Amino acid sequence: MTAWFWPETTAICVPGGCATLVIGSKLAAVVLTSAVQMVFVGVWFLHELGGWFAPVNSQIRPRMVIVISKRVQGWGVALCCFLSFPLIATAGFNEALTAYQVKDYPTALNEARQAAGAGDARGCFLLGIMYQDGSGVPPSTPEAAAWYEKAAQGGVIGAFAKLAQLYARGDGVPKNQDKAIAYARRGDQLGDPEGSLFLFVTLTAGPLSQLDAAGKPDRAKYQTLAARPVAERALDVEAKDALYRAAAKEYPLAQLLLAASLGGTIGDGNRERMLALVAKIPNHANPALKNYEKLARHMAHLGQTYTSPQLFFDAQASQMLAGMIQTCGIRDPQAAEKVVPPELTAISISKPLSGANYLPSHVAGNEHAFLAAGEWEESWTYRGCGRTANVTVKFTADGMGGAYMTSAQTLKKAPDSPSKL
Repeated sequence: MTAWFWPETTAICVPGGCATLVIGSKLAAVVLTSAVQMVFVGVWFLHELGGWFAPVNSQIRPRMVIVISKRVQGWGVALCCFLSFPLIATAGFNEALTAYQVKDYPTALNEARQAAGAGDARGCFLLGIMYQDGSGVPPSTPEAAAWYEKAAQGGVIGAFAKLAQLYARGDGVPKNQDKAIAYARRGDQLGDPEGSLFLFVTLTAGPLSQLDAAGKPDRAKYQTLAARPVAERALDVEAKDALYRAAAKEYPLAQLLLAASLGGTIGDGNRERMLALVAKIPNHANPALKNYEKLARHMAHLGQTYTSPQLFFDAQASQMLAGMIQTCGIRDPQAAEKVVPPELTAISISKPLSGANYLPSHVAGNEHAFLAAGEWEESWTYRGCGRTANVTVKFTADGMGGAYMTSAQTLKKAPDSPSKL
């Protein structure tokens, strides 16, 4: 289990409801006196009342009304309502979690059921995980979904991402993309990095998908999405911002996906940000990201360029042929196959970016992370056949974080082999 879902607070529960108290530096102690069925909470005085009590990480909503009897300079006493059979739910849940972590599933199941029965929504969440994974019980995603629903109703923020995934796949519940997005969005709003990540995934794989029904790239979809003005891209902004938030909270999978996204997207400082993220996940095994990392370092050695590692890679074949034309004077494709390709030795920006328009972001530092429109020119220097030549490459943003490229040089057509240059 990850630590994203477990509050570090005391939950005071009775049948039908719980109260969660945050014990911060100003809260002295929590005292339960069952004999007289009263709860007294000793607190340090705060000038702002709102700082005394709050739900932890928004995971468990407080359900008891706490009445502050008096505000004085120095100590204050909080008198809570009379309780019938007060129970400390935290102990039961902690025992369940400890048993789960050491794979003592019978004990975990028993303690989690008791915690859930006492009103601790975290017990419901743990039961959902156990039924989903088949830990100590026969795996049952319908049963898991039911427990996740109860956990979500109790305010456990991790439950929203779990429900989003189940509804996205139609696993244990009817497949429903709208519900998947809604649950993921709620998790994101509550600050759960997994919810934020899955909001990015559900939007990207759903309304923003560039794939056809068979899962293959759909050119028509790509062009339709690319043609939209920035003002009509609210879902794109929401998806990107959700990924930025998840990565900012050091969520490893989000860091991996954001690094890969930056490697394929034109934006200010994207290569540097990608390398900084890769440094945080040095043991990743993603081959595409490893290639992006190598390309980014090579590009830094060559000079200045606005291109992303992906665009730089895509441009290599056509621009290398253009370099061959200028350095070796070869214009016949068949003859070109017999010549050692020229080496790219330097890159510089010959005409700065103009007409730039970026996808907006509400997450600071990402305002220029996605170039939607704009054009610029670069000079790529090649060495081959004992000569050096500069190839001027013109780039035009394609609306999807990439760009179209053209250069003035062309090859002569070989018979039945139309040139793409």
